[in-house]
Amino acid sequence: MASSLLFVHSPLVGPSSWARVAKVARDARGGRVTVPDLTGIASMRQEWTDWYVTAAARAATPRSGEVVVVGHSGAGVFLPAIAAELGARATIFVDAVVPPGDGPHHTSPALAELLDRQTDAGLLRPWLDWWPDDVVERLLPDGADRAALRADMPRLPRAFYDEPVAVPDGWTDRPNCYVQLSPAYDDDRRRAHEWGWPVSAFDGTHLSVITDPGRVFAAIVDVVEQIARPT
Repeated sequence: MASSLLFVHSPLVGPSSWARVAKVARDARGGRVTVPDLTGIASMRQEWTDWYVTAAARAATPRSGEVVVVGHSGAGVFLPAIAAELGARATIFVDAVVPPGDGPHHTSPALAELLDRQTDAGLLRPWLDWWPDDVVERLLPDGADRAALRADMPRLPRAFYDEPVAVPDGWTDRPNCYVQLSPAYDDDRRRAHEWGWPVSAFDGTHLSVITDPGRVFAAIVDVVEQIARPT
């Protein structure tokens, strides 16, 4: 694996979501591991995509083709643009949204309806508050983990999800991989498989990045190494 890893968190949560996987990566591989804080997106009122992509790319060390970009959940929409900005060695979608092969990504009607229900005075409620307590406790059984995730969780403008997100031409032909953690991302994993990407899946939850970081990192290593294997 490349010595430089850039872990990109979903816009709906903060960098704490990647903290444990990043620690496993540092302990196992050494080298440069970066988890940028992109929660400043919540203070923007327009041009969200440009800000998010630029802030993530600027955080990479070094800013070169040896970077592997790894994104979780809603960060997937922005990964092609971040990877193109960096000339990344590979891009890893971890239980993440896979955008279209060409043309802009748009929020689906089903997600838009959910977002509307979670909006108060133009701002989305904190992501953990979207779900019943029993669901949150199943995802994060440890109360300290729930508190840590909540502590850096931004409140995004609802309009953030109305902005189309463009993807670079030919991005699906670059080295991309998919790691599925939960059944909610079956469709995204299938799309990745249809495009011929290396895919890894295990029976976890969307927040296995917090509860099972060693296993998540092992799956990331596996799909990256698949890229280099002869076919």
